[in-house]
Amino acid sequence: MARRRSNIQRPLASFNVSAYFRIHLRTLFSSLGRFSRAPFNSMMTVSVIAITLSLPAGLLVSINNLQALSGQVDLNHNMSIFLQPSLTLTQAEVLSHQLQANDLISQATLIDKQAALDEFRQHSGFNLAIGMLEDNPLPHVIQVSPNTDNQTAVKALIAELEQHAGIQLVQMDLAWLERLNGFLQIAQRAASLITALLGLAVLLIISNTIRLELQNRRDEIDITRLVGATPAFIMRPFIYSGFWHGLFGGVLACLLVNLSIWLIDSPTSSLANLYNSSFSLQNMSFYHAILWVIFAISLGITGSWVVVRRYLTELER
Repeated sequence: MARRRSNIQRPLASFNVSAYFRIHLRTLFSSLGRFSRAPFNSMMTVSVIAITLSLPAGLLVSINNLQALSGQVDLNHNMSIFLQPSLTLTQAEVLSHQLQANDLISQATLIDKQAALDEFRQHSGFNLAIGMLEDNPLPHVIQVSPNTDNQTAVKALIAELEQHAGIQLVQMDLAWLERLNGFLQIAQRAASLITALLGLAVLLIISNTIRLELQNRRDEIDITRLVGATPAFIMRPFIYSGFWHGLFGGVLACLLVNLSIWLIDSPTSSLANLYNSSFSLQNMSFYHAILWVIFAISLGITGSWVVVRRYLTELER
């Protein structure tokens, strides 16, 4: 007897689950049909949502491109070590070999002061003035390439080299890169704030759209309440309407961002070529686009749920 009951209950439970999903699918596509029956109003709302969401998305993509640009900075050829003028060429060669043995240094190239003076004479145009000098005023220079891009490790290496008795000056311009990283940190905070504020704006836009839809369908809602419809049944089509607004708005926002990147990529690449760089702008990745669309959908569902719930609560008073 128990087996018969269990066999009867299994198809019933299966039928209820399948019926539940059929109802949701029917409501999902019926809300899409209602969405498409007012194409102008729907596209106006979606366009406003897309433009609003494209602003923080574009800012985040710009920050990612700046981070990629800072990551491409080659720190390995920017360190110049000026030796003490009293050091002979032999001593400079010994010091160069010592630096080459350092684990943090991938390459150390010695430029003797005579070669440096000849190069300066060739490019400066001061041949007569240089010829009047009795002694070579230039020191020996060692060009050092660190084998790491970690700023902390590079700073520690500079501090270590400056303590050497034979080294007069270690020159490496990290200040601008530190300023860029500081700017990126501020930009990330600003992007988070802007995303929150404009996300709230999208929430209000969708809430107002659903509120107007509730007013237009008030008679339909009253009739369904009279025949015993549950609040969940009444809320369902409006929540799916918010879903469609969020979905289309998020997708269009991603397309706008990638279109903007495509339009400015060519002049950006041309500018980078002037600095002998192969940098090019990166579009919003598929992964980030999916996350952004999910974010937009969550705003649409949340906004519609809040306004419909409040509307039904007011009707029950």
